[in-house]
Amino acid sequence: MGKALTGEFALAVVILYGTMYGGFGEDNVTSPEKPDIVRLHEDLFLKSGYNSYVRPVRDFRQPTEVTLDLALAHIVDLDEKDQILKAEVWLRMKWTDEFLTWNASGYGGIEAIATQAESIWRPDLFLYHNVNDEFDGWLEDVVMISSDGLVDWKAPAVTMSACLVDVSDFPFDRQECPLKFGSWNHDGRHIDYFSKNDVGDLANLIRNAEWDVTKLVAKRSNPLYNGVPYPDVTFTIHMTRRSMFYVINMFLPCVLLAFVVGATFYLPPDCGEKISFGVAVLLSLAVFQLLVAETVPRSENIPAIGRFIFVSLALMALSLLSTAFVITLGDSVQDSKPVPDWARKVFLKYASKALLMGDQSKNKWEARLCNPPSKHVENGEIYSNGIPTDTKPKPTVYLPAKSILKTAASTKKQLECLLQIQGAVEEISGYLKKMDMVKTIHNDWKTLALVVDRIFLVLYLIASVITLVVTLLNVNGNK
Repeated sequence: MGKALTGEFALAVVILYGTMYGGFGEDNVTSPEKPDIVRLHEDLFLKSGYNSYVRPVRDFRQPTEVTLDLALAHIVDLDEKDQILKAEVWLRMKWTDEFLTWNASGYGGIEAIATQAESIWRPDLFLYHNVNDEFDGWLEDVVMISSDGLVDWKAPAVTMSACLVDVSDFPFDRQECPLKFGSWNHDGRHIDYFSKNDVGDLANLIRNAEWDVTKLVAKRSNPLYNGVPYPDVTFTIHMTRRSMFYVINMFLPCVLLAFVVGATFYLPPDCGEKISFGVAVLLSLAVFQLLVAETVPRSENIPAIGRFIFVSLALMALSLLSTAFVITLGDSVQDSKPVPDWARKVFLKYASKALLMGDQSKNKWEARLCNPPSKHVENGEIYSNGIPTDTKPKPTVYLPAKSILKTAASTKKQLECLLQIQGAVEEISGYLKKMDMVKTIHNDWKTLALVVDRIFLVLYLIASVITLVVTLLNVNGNK
């Protein structure tokens, strides 16, 4: 009897359990409910038959409008020679996918979901003038989808695009590098691109050591090709070169070398090192010209520093020619001819005063030729400077006294000796006067060469200053 009661009690418990939970059938056993986010994904991508290759519009005659925005993260490099810009960017795209909409209240209030970009339709956005052979498209990142079908895709990328570099103002130049985005396969009747703002985002830009990004301008255009519109959006990066490196290492040394050449004009006209010094400086400046040529691209645009170096080289070449002329002028005695009066007046008087060298014409020594001894005839006898030159014996009355004869003979010998001494003295005096005249003329020519050298110095400095000022003004005028 106890066993019967136990069986009846167990049966009662089973019946009570079945009554409380709705029976024993398989249909009456419920599985755990799926999360709202899982049901939403299944409804959007599995049950609806979503196709990522189909443009997401219900009326295929209407274009899909894509809004673009660009955030510049970093200017990696601008290769002037190859004219390639390498930059890190975040491209932000928004469009409406009419097949990815839902009622948020039916899915637990979920208003936005994240999914892989490759699982939905995306515009075939292409970077025009792309020069990266390894670029295989935008990174497959996550996209955000709102309940109204708005898709927000932020695609990071490292772009390498062509940038026409204008080096006319190098190293004080500014560059504008465009990043042009548009569809490659779809025209404006299918996909239409718009810019979110007139400017791009520079809020998180990492500073570049050589380039300072001043602004990022966005512009939409809608050109026609064979009568069909192909809209695009171009983001133009405006950059200014940080020129301090090139100023210190290239521009200032060139300026200093250009003005150092002026020191050659301070060397004496008869110094043989004038030309050697000028040639050494000329070669040094030519080396800087080669460095500039290796830095900038080979184009018809000559950089500012290149123009300055070229003009400086031309001025240095002219200075060497003027130095050669001055050396020749200083060494030319012109066959012992004195400096012409017009040259003495123009250069040694007025020009030397203007150059603060004083009146050099006051140093004039009259060019005197060796005056021949003055000769005259008196009483039938030739006198030279008052001394008779005729040594022939004259008729005289001989006195019988032996002492008188002896005295006369001695006086005659003394007179002959004095005449010989006088001739030698006159010859030496004439030679000294001639040498004095030649030295005086030579000094006059040297003084003339020195004045002309200073004139060339002033002209060279004026030309160099004008070249430097014009170069800087042209650079500032182009900014």
